[in-house]
Amino acid sequence: MTMGGVDRGSPLASREFRALWIAEAQSVAGDQLARVAISVLVYQRTSSAALTALTYALTFLPDIVAGPLLSGLADRFPRRAVMVAATLSQAVLVGVMAIPGAPIALVAACVALEAAAQAPFKAAQTAQARVILGNDDLAAGQARLTTLREVGQLAGLAGAAAVVGFLGTTPALVIDAVTFVAAALVLRFGLLDRPAARTAAVATGGLLLPDPKRRAVAALSLLAALTVMPHGLIVPLVDELNAPTWTIGLLLAADPFGLVVGAYLFCRSGRSRESRNALIVPLALLCLGALVFFAARPHPVIAALLLAISGLGAAYQILAKSAYVELLPDAVTGRATGMVRTGLRAGQGLSVLLGGVLTEVFDSAAVTIALAGAIGTVGCAVAGFVWNRGRSGSPREVIA
Repeated sequence: MTMGGVDRGSPLASREFRALWIAEAQSVAGDQLARVAISVLVYQRTSSAALTALTYALTFLPDIVAGPLLSGLADRFPRRAVMVAATLSQAVLVGVMAIPGAPIALVAACVALEAAAQAPFKAAQTAQARVILGNDDLAAGQARLTTLREVGQLAGLAGAAAVVGFLGTTPALVIDAVTFVAAALVLRFGLLDRPAARTAAVATGGLLLPDPKRRAVAALSLLAALTVMPHGLIVPLVDELNAPTWTIGLLLAADPFGLVVGAYLFCRSGRSRESRNALIVPLALLCLGALVFFAARPHPVIAALLLAISGLGAAYQILAKSAYVELLPDAVTGRATGMVRTGLRAGQGLSVLLGGVLTEVFDSAAVTIALAGAIGTVGCAVAGFVWNRGRSGSPREVIA
């Protein structure tokens, strides 16, 4: 018997994975609602575009600091408890932001802390997914969560804008707080109670031994930061290509659309780990290599097609993340994946910043995107060579 294309006996159809999926859906909806509501709230109160942009940036930046500091909590404490605590803390912080007349400084502090809570939550979520699904179904499970996030972000901003416009900022933030409470309840009663992954014997110093294969697949994951650069250059790119303004939306949607299709095609359950791992490097080269063709300053429709192809190849990120997790001992999964996620977030920010600078230097957004693609393609080729040649034994952990 199957359910939604998944065998009823599969871990993907289990109560626990459904709980993770539902909680993620509520989290994505709440995130989009909060970003719109906070931006509107700050601008209404200050009439400052700079403060509005800074507050919006605070929904991303704290994760870079919180990642190294807080991701390890997912290994030191029961992961269900970490996710529930992080989600409830977000509910409280959003509730404080919803208080009418709350000082802007307090709102900004709550925004930063709410974003920081994502670090231990995501680390625990990834580690818990591996425990629930096992290595064989992990890529398919991550694909489902990634598809949910991509589709949710595309539809969520439009829906959030409508909710904020119709109800106002305070009711919208109250709804956001309720979504976090609901997610916490789903996780609390939908997941089994498991002990912390790290025992008292290793809680003070588990360290991973060097492993070329693990480092190579982590490098492949980090190189994906370059694929964010086109997003920050869409407006100047449209101007450079003499395209109509409406193509901005087309270009922004092309990449996530390609990723959703790629996740469906390449990360389905039933595919062996060997075949999934064999796809990582070719898809990575497709993902970054498609950007090189921007050097020809393509027609906007061709540019959208190139971004969709890049997004299709970006499914390698899901496979690479799963392959990385498979090489980790469970006792350090949260910390290790949290560090890679932090590196990726930092790289994405630097990629967008560097893209803006290089566009000024070259006076061409298309050339900048092509350069990023060329650098990423070379990097993927090198990391891919190490990944394919690397030999890794069973994941090992030493005690400091």
